[in-house]
Amino acid sequence: MAWRPAPPPADDEEAIRENLESWDAMAHLHAQGSGAEFYRIEQWLAGESKLSPWEIEEIGRVGGKSLLHMQCHIGTDTLSWAREGARVTGLDFSPNAIAEAERFARILRIDDARFVVSRVRDAVEALNGEQFDILYTGRGALCWLPDLGEWARVCSALLKQGGVLYLEESTPMVNILDVEEGPDGPRLVPKYDLFNEGPISEVGEGSYATAEADIERTTHCWEYRYDTIINALLENGFRIDFLNERDEHFFAPWPDLFEPTRPNHWRLKEGHVPIPLSFTLKATRL
Repeated sequence: MAWRPAPPPADDEEAIRENLESWDAMAHLHAQGSGAEFYRIEQWLAGESKLSPWEIEEIGRVGGKSLLHMQCHIGTDTLSWAREGARVTGLDFSPNAIAEAERFARILRIDDARFVVSRVRDAVEALNGEQFDILYTGRGALCWLPDLGEWARVCSALLKQGGVLYLEESTPMVNILDVEEGPDGPRLVPKYDLFNEGPISEVGEGSYATAEADIERTTHCWEYRYDTIINALLENGFRIDFLNERDEHFFAPWPDLFEPTRPNHWRLKEGHVPIPLSFTLKATRL
């Protein structure tokens, strides 16, 4: 993808509106268009799981448990949890993404899967105050939220006492880097400021799932750090059970520097110093 700076939004509401336009534009592309190869839709419909092996191990058995997937996009991860036996609900602010998720549920004949259009901040009302055993989120989700304190309050309200929140995300280290041409070839250098409190506003061509897509979209992302995530959870009634880092990532942010390790996972090519690329976190609502 090619990125260039965009004017900052007037406020967070304008940023969210433009982000929604971007995700609405990508939903059909990812589910049925040229981005479907990245998502391995054909293989997934044939039975391949979208879940990382460590996710299944770290969350444990989900059979018969209620699981809410916030920011679920087109529902492939959500429905993979349904295949593991969970009673799933997916929530996303993009109506087009939810329509694709519902279509997949019909194709797979997972009749008890439920999908809801809502912003994270409105999720408690949209779900009528229902509480869940498991709240699952991540894979590039947190950067779209301007207020992690609000996110943690919503997560706490949506979980039963003793329920668990589980997420997988890019490490803050990955989020600060970009590629530049050095004397010995491409190299990673710090570009983004993790202490910046406003959005990073950019115009992008294509999609992370298909760079060739003929779309141009304006996006606004907010940085997060480990302390902003962990403190938000601690302040809203959670106990942090663990945080694990890995040298694998759920997409290749700089394709020329990455190589595949397994379906939907990549790591830096040999010759590059390994760095933490992704992390998982599990927290229990007290």
